Amino acid sequence: MIYGLVVCFGGATAVGAQASPTRAVAQIERPIAFDTEKRIFVVTPTLAARLKLSAPDWPLGGDWTEARLFSLDTTADTPAVLVAQRVDGSVARYALSRDGLARLSRAFSDALLAQGASADGTRGGTSTVLSEPAGNAFVRNQTTLGLFAYGPATAAILSESGGAASAGGYLIAAGTSFFVAAQMIRNRSITRAQTILAFHGGSRGSALGAAVATIFDADGGVGYGLPILAGALGGTVAGFRGARGLSDGEAASSGFIADMSALTTLGIAGAFGAFKEREPVFENGIPRQNPGPPSRTRLALGLAIGSGLTGYVIGPRYARRSAYNVTAGDIDVAFASAILGATLVNAAVPSSANRPTRFAVSTGGLILGALAADQSKVRHADRTSSDGTLVQLGAIAGALMGGGVAVIAKAEGQVTAGLVAVGGFAGLALADAFVRPARDAGPKRGVLTTSGRSDAHASRLTLSVVPAATTLLLHTHRRDNVQVPLFERPTIRNVPVIRVAF
Repeated sequence: MIYGLVVCFGGATAVGAQASPTRAVAQIERPIAFDTEKRIFVVTPTLAARLKLSAPDWPLGGDWTEARLFSLDTTADTPAVLVAQRVDGSVARYALSRDGLARLSRAFSDALLAQGASADGTRGGTSTVLSEPAGNAFVRNQTTLGLFAYGPATAAILSESGGAASAGGYLIAAGTSFFVAAQMIRNRSITRAQTILAFHGGSRGSALGAAVATIFDADGGVGYGLPILAGALGGTVAGFRGARGLSDGEAASSGFIADMSALTTLGIAGAFGAFKEREPVFENGIPRQNPGPPSRTRLALGLAIGSGLTGYVIGPRYARRSAYNVTAGDIDVAFASAILGATLVNAAVPSSANRPTRFAVSTGGLILGALAADQSKVRHADRTSSDGTLVQLGAIAGALMGGGVAVIAKAEGQVTAGLVAVGGFAGLALADAFVRPARDAGPKRGVLTTSGRSDAHASRLTLSVVPAATTLLLHTHRRDNVQVPLFERPTIRNVPVIRVAF
């Protein structure tokens, strides 16, 4: 009897267990930073190479695209997990013990400290800012280049074969640019810095090709199409490769300084008469066609090409060595201000002024516009790339409204230029107020000022503590749960703790 009751009770328990589904217990994972200053949440192969991360503290090889760190909602001996997105789309997870997590954090602190002590780790702090994966922005930019650079150049090359071949070449080149870029982001991690500089290099490379064709007095569509296509493709590849290891601000400032250098060179050359029209040549009373551009024009174009290429090389120093943070969005604002400055000063030039005078005045306005943006915008706030794009669109919208007022009022050329520029500046300022950019980060940590102000710009003399050194001084450094004296910490060796900037 008792045995039967036990059997019945056991059977009922088994049936009940089968009838009620097993409840899944969720494991909560929260993203955490790799470094103690909580700035780096995503690591790409580019950043890992720049920080010189290696085994055993860094377990990843070369077949991954991005890595993130998560803390586990548990009290077990593995409080964190390193999650790596692999090239083939799979995900690799590396459980980290408490000691392993501490070693990984220490490896990042040591790497950031080494960056701060190097020649490139300067006051602004952008050298340690991560350029995150760009996603589909790279594909979008390359498709745009296909429509406006690769496609037209291919059409020009095939123009002598007839209209059908030219149109077909345009469509094929424009479409191919999309699929090539889409395939690239599948097989590798492409950062926003690479996206920015590849697009800039491709667009300016096409202009460089056109300048080369002019210098050599190219004849026909093929003579212009080949150098333009070569310049666009070469500029894209060079920008893509050159942006490895750069932050977004460094990549954007590289292109900005290249543009300013080339435009300033052209402006100065124009002020000295490099682009004066040739006097007509008559032969037996009949005007004869001049053979190509004059030598002074070719020299000016050559100098502009050289200064632009030099600007790409020295350009990252603007973001890298500034005593304030320079972002990609800040560069967008500075470039828009430079163009509006060149437009505004033309309102003060009488319509009877000759071409060299206009070149000189426009060049001065270009430089003043860039300097005004640097002083009033860049050093006081940090704008994202989307913020910079919106501010540029606001400047364009304001300039269009100013032009509309000029058309309605039937204004003359000088007044029209003034209204366009004033409207552009007003639109830029209003759009910048709309986006409400974050306050400028300045030197990242430890800035000491004499006036008590919270910003780093009260004086040209700035006393600052190296960010990673600040962390070492303010946080306890332990090894195997035993406090390590400051002078025995390996990361302090040959590192300046305090830096004086003029």
